[in-house]
Amino acid sequence: MTTQSADETDMGVGIGIVLGLVTVAAAAYAFVSPGQFQTAVGFGAAVTLAATSVAAIHIWG
Repeated sequence: MTTQSADETDMGVGIGIVLGLVTVAAAAYAFVSPGQFQTAVGFGAAVTLAATSVAAIHIWG
């Protein structure tokens, strides 16, 4: 049986959710952007933010 210490928080989950929402916004920007460069920037941002979202959950989770 595991016990939780008093200093455990859900910060990783919260940061992961916030980064996930920003990831969705970046993906939407990539979908509706007018040019190829803007699409690439939106896609790159979405991939980077998705990776940091997963990392935040693993680091602080």
